[in-house]
Amino acid sequence: MKEGFGRTMVAGIVGFFLILAFGPMVPREVRAADTFKIGETNPFSGPAAYLGTVYHEGTKFVVDEYNAKGGLLGKKIEIISEDNEFKPDVAVRKVKKMILEDKVNIFGSGTGTHIAIALSKVAAQYKTIGVNYGFSQPLEKKDFTPYYFRAGVSPYSVTSGHAQLIGTTPHRKIYMIYQDYAYGHTMAKFFKENLKKHIPDAQIVGEDAHPLGLKDFAPYINKVIASKADFVWSSNFGVDAFNLVKQARALGLKTPFPFITHLAEELSFQNTLKDDALGILHCFCYSLRVDTPENKRIVAKWHEQHKKEKDPMTWWPASAMGCTIASWQTIFAAIEKAKSFDPEKIIQAFEGFRHKTLVGWYEMRKTDHQMLVPLFGGIIEAENPYYDGSIRPDMKFPWLGPKIITFPAENVAPPEWYH
Repeated sequence: MKEGFGRTMVAGIVGFFLILAFGPMVPREVRAADTFKIGETNPFSGPAAYLGTVYHEGTKFVVDEYNAKGGLLGKKIEIISEDNEFKPDVAVRKVKKMILEDKVNIFGSGTGTHIAIALSKVAAQYKTIGVNYGFSQPLEKKDFTPYYFRAGVSPYSVTSGHAQLIGTTPHRKIYMIYQDYAYGHTMAKFFKENLKKHIPDAQIVGEDAHPLGLKDFAPYINKVIASKADFVWSSNFGVDAFNLVKQARALGLKTPFPFITHLAEELSFQNTLKDDALGILHCFCYSLRVDTPENKRIVAKWHEQHKKEKDPMTWWPASAMGCTIASWQTIFAAIEKAKSFDPEKIIQAFEGFRHKTLVGWYEMRKTDHQMLVPLFGGIIEAENPYYDGSIRPDMKFPWLGPKIITFPAENVAPPEWYH
């Protein structure tokens, strides 16, 4: 055996065993050379399954638009979806699998503060960018990591919009009703802070936290009537939101006695309540009523794609679907600014990044990775120009009036509590 050949052979054997021991030292960009992979974990089963659909459809719309024009930085975008069952431990397990086996470049979820906190730790552990692009509480300082971004709207911002919208009305005697768990108490806490800030002469004349899935709201509604309240604030969602309003109307709080919610654009809310929804105020991070060329383009394109679907919930990009579109538009634009899929470069590009979305400017605050977003408020008082019965007769109900109030991002931004 020649000496040179022997040295070469030894080097080859050593290299082979190094590869076995440490794995191929190939940058993630090279390993995912053909595609940019998004790991999506949302509830796709159980009572919150509709939220999975809402956030997936919004994500998919932006991905499809990018792929139609050549992808992101020249790479086709692929979504890998996993059901987290609305449980943090399941979400963690599914995301770790997506990082280690599916080799995702970025992962995200749309809902659940408990999910966001758990996944922020995964982002830090694997130095992979994680995003929450929906509606949940920003991370506290102890949970902060540079690898995780809060790319949607926060409860503080939504309740700030609620308080400011109420401030445009003559109502000052407010009764608070909310679900008795972490989300409900968080929303109530922030609403009280914002009410004091924006309407100092307002009076909270009663407050109740009720069990989830409550069937009989009569005891609470009777307390509202006895308090002489002229307004009801509630952060309820799902069946609790429907039952609260329907039973209140039946027991004496007739239209247009006002409630406020962030659900008014959701088809299930409107179609369940119909005329009982009249007089309800709404404020959230998206509205089909936003009058920008980009929003009009997307609403028309979305409807053309979805109008034949059996479930009308996705006929238009209402509520959280529109918010999700704005968030992913900003996330992808930040990656384009980075000109790289490298997490460190994305962090650098995303911090302080400002992007014009379909509804206005979104900005990622550098200090705590909280997206600052505008909100849009209005009142249910008009004939519905979208679900107006022209496609299906049962899809006819009152809807948000044409005049909406815009609350710029800087006017509803949460304080920098978290970092």
